[in-house]
Amino acid sequence: MYATTTHLRSCGKEELLTSEQGFEQGWDYPPKMGAFKVISPRTCGGCSINNTLWWALTVEGKQVTDLDEKQVQTLKRILQEPESIIMVTD
Repeated sequence: MYATTTHLRSCGKEELLTSEQGFEQGWDYPPKMGAFKVISPRTCGGCSINNTLWWALTVEGKQVTDLDEKQVQTLKRILQEPESIIMVTD
């Protein structure tokens, strides 16, 4: 099962969902929306795109060296997907 989580920078919401559950609840998250290891405007059903890591890099033009700690953590998690979000169940 994949653990679907938003960017900590967005709304801070974290939930453990299958990719299908996340998609049904409006999460823009791989593999249903976008692709693993790609920085994209990932949001849950209730948060704004302008608080995403994608927005900071693409619209605001920030460099990696300009990111805050939460954004750096998000970047590392994205670049290590899907391994960084796999939840092992018994």
